[in-house]
Amino acid sequence: MAAPLGAARPRRWPRRLLIGLNVFVAVCVVGTGVGYGYLRFRFGQIHKIHFGNLLKQDDPGEPMNVLLAGSDSRARLTGVEAVHAGKSLVGGERSDTIMILHVDPGAKKAAILSIPRDLLVTIPGTAPRSDRINAAFAIGGASKLIATIAQNLGVQVNHYVEVDFVGFKSIVDAVGGVKLYVPAPARDTLSGLDIKAPGCITLNGQQALAWSRSRHYEYYESGRWREDPRGDLGRIQRQQDLIRRMLNTAVSSGKDNPFQLNRLIGIGIKNVSIDSAMSTRDIFRLAKRFRSLDPESVDMLTLPVTNASVRIGGNVASVLRMDQPEAQTFIDRINGRSAASAGGGAPTQSTFRPAQVRTRVLNGTGADGLAARVENDLQGVGFNVADKGDADSFRYSRSLIRYASGALGKAQTLQRYLRGPAQLKEDPTLRTVDVALVVGSDYSGVRPSPAGPASIPDVTTSTIPKPEPTPAARGARSEPSC
Repeated sequence: MAAPLGAARPRRWPRRLLIGLNVFVAVCVVGTGVGYGYLRFRFGQIHKIHFGNLLKQDDPGEPMNVLLAGSDSRARLTGVEAVHAGKSLVGGERSDTIMILHVDPGAKKAAILSIPRDLLVTIPGTAPRSDRINAAFAIGGASKLIATIAQNLGVQVNHYVEVDFVGFKSIVDAVGGVKLYVPAPARDTLSGLDIKAPGCITLNGQQALAWSRSRHYEYYESGRWREDPRGDLGRIQRQQDLIRRMLNTAVSSGKDNPFQLNRLIGIGIKNVSIDSAMSTRDIFRLAKRFRSLDPESVDMLTLPVTNASVRIGGNVASVLRMDQPEAQTFIDRINGRSAASAGGGAPTQSTFRPAQVRTRVLNGTGADGLAARVENDLQGVGFNVADKGDADSFRYSRSLIRYASGALGKAQTLQRYLRGPAQLKEDPTLRTVDVALVVGSDYSGVRPSPAGPASIPDVTTSTIPKPEPTPAARGARSEPSC
């Protein structure tokens, strides 16, 4: 790792959620292969925490919400790791990573909602004072965090999983690393991230740690390095992509290999705490229902927010406020009240919201900072921009929207928000995003609201237009299979 873990910077301590989430869900998927008796023995070794404010669940077959919290406590660290993490300098405990896993065993569906740590909330027992949500954990531990989520988001928590960091690198290395696609060279000198070329790469435990920690992510576009302005929100999206890939890897490596599964469970047991109400029988029943779960079907959501400044403790602080009414639709999804869960089925091409469209932005002209500018335009109306970089050429005169198989409706949603025309082209190689917008010289901005379908010309094309070759090519037209 190019950079140490850091001494006295609490926010630089790595996110501890990934290992717990992957062990929890992966075991629920493949756990039936090892037998109830053995699972009971192994899970009896997990540290359990008693809570008085969890919503009791009488039937494990009913939908449940599991709060997944990453603690930045240094208490268990020893030796060199304790020195690098600044154990003697940083006390207390915060929850910089907060996610809610919504599991619907009946429908065999799951979704994960990430809650930004800087979300402004009222912490129960501290009114009228408002603070960032990660302060709730520092004030009153997990119980206070659960109460804060219930009061501010209206989400009731059934179970709780708290994750430590020590085994994160071990589980990544145990499954042989995690493959992912990056559209541009990337770096973060503080986390140690250093990806020198675009394409499909395999991260080992140390590199995956640097990727998941990165809050000062930089990417190479049009001949220079540019910093991702999203900060923690950008990191959340990178974490979600890594979670999905780790789930795929952990499930595939453990499903037919009981020794590997035992190894993954062992790593998780050392680094995960759960609530005392979560029994081995609950996990085993969940495992039988989710034994065929495809990790690609797990919806990854981030609570929509807007930037704000408020006074906290006498100082002006940068915070995030929920962006309503968009945020409520995500909360309803976690509460099982979405149109789909109510029997309305999957969204049609006319009902996709921008936040549901995972988008890649590629600079197809070479104009300085074009991808970053388009990203800001799209985020301004709510699109979920996953990453950005340079296209395969800087000679695109017309914008092009490539879309993954089955994502035509999402491509049309993006098309309706663009002020200028954009061709549509199905691209089966896209896997980590729904659409890839190659920005051409005809780009003229983004509409504040979508145009009607009748005003959009039929510009669907069966072949990607071939631009003039240029030695400035830096990106990739199609996404490699990672």
